Amino acid sequence: MAERSSFLLGPAGTGKSTALQHRLLQLLADGEPAYTILVIVAEPEHRHQFLDTLHDSGQGPYADLKISSFSDLTKEMVSLFWPLVARPAGFQHPYQPPTFLSYDLAQLLMWRIITPMLSQGAFADLRLRPQQIVSQLLDTLNRAALNSLSLEQAARRQISTWAGEPDQLRHLNDSAKAAHAFRRICLENSLLDLSLMVETFDTQLVQHPEFSRYFSERFRHLIVDNVEEQTPAGQNFIHSLIPAVQSCAIAFDAGGGYKRFLAADPLGASSFRSLCHTVIEFDHRFLAPPEMTQLANMVENFLSATKKSTVGAEHGILDIVDGRYRREMIQKLVRTLRNLIAEQGIPPGEVAIITPYLDGVLRYSLTQSLKDAGIPYRLLRRRTSPRE
Repeated sequence: MAERSSFLLGPAGTGKSTALQHRLLQLLADGEPAYTILVIVAEPEHRHQFLDTLHDSGQGPYADLKISSFSDLTKEMVSLFWPLVARPAGFQHPYQPPTFLSYDLAQLLMWRIITPMLSQGAFADLRLRPQQIVSQLLDTLNRAALNSLSLEQAARRQISTWAGEPDQLRHLNDSAKAAHAFRRICLENSLLDLSLMVETFDTQLVQHPEFSRYFSERFRHLIVDNVEEQTPAGQNFIHSLIPAVQSCAIAFDAGGGYKRFLAADPLGASSFRSLCHTVIEFDHRFLAPPEMTQLANMVENFLSATKKSTVGAEHGILDIVDGRYRREMIQKLVRTLRNLIAEQGIPPGEVAIITPYLDGVLRYSLTQSLKDAGIPYRLLRRRTSPRE
């Protein structure tokens, strides 16, 4: 157990990340080499928050400081320890160096697998384009690995929990067949997509004695931001580190877990509270006025269909826009905005569009549609400071 372990708990905007950044500065000020500090962030773009704090502090050299997301760290460690894990992980040519597949390359490989299956009648009556089938199959592989499930466990779980028409089970069997074919090609050619990379790290490296010795000899201090956005595989790794370090500080956003549909596990992340000696609760919001927080809570209750208070939310929610496909949803949104602005006279600056997930494709499609419609807009992504 770490000699000094702290669990920082509170809503977003209460200063937990700032506290972690100052913890980092204090370690460096006390003479701790940057080489011995590991900072794990939820997203790669969150690294700049810690780096900006270091730049502004005037601290000495910190080039060896490791600030990484779980996925980036996984890729680096699997590559570094490849000779130790390749054969036990099932790769047929362990002497062949690993090739990490981007999502686009993984899609291309999966496409080559399902093309002959489609010609043979697989997925015949699904109302999905082949590209969507490819994406769904890769999502299944990725979610299985991030939830610490083997491919076989994931397939069995899908089939055993199916509540639809029994004859539709053949599509799940087709999915399992395609996933196993994809995995077999990867193992034969030392190819690692996200799922195989995470599975190799989670099952072969995390508990490997040499890997544990490497981490215990190098890292003495652990800082984890937004642990509620980590997947079960990521949390498993963090659990393994806590006994090996001298100190750790873990921040948890109460009400977080926004990436739950991408395998984040906020419930599992709450278990870190019992592993830490000190629990520090943050309750003062620095970024949002109380009125905005109250409205946000009511809107959340309204959208979640909970029994909590929603009084006032019905006046704050102008409309709920949905659709089967993104294009349909965006078209409906633009029509709704035109009605609000042109016919009801609501200024564009008083309308907020809330989406649960704003990836690059949706952001591009949305901004292009708003430009074409002549509707002024301003994007504010999660963890973007209102000052920006």
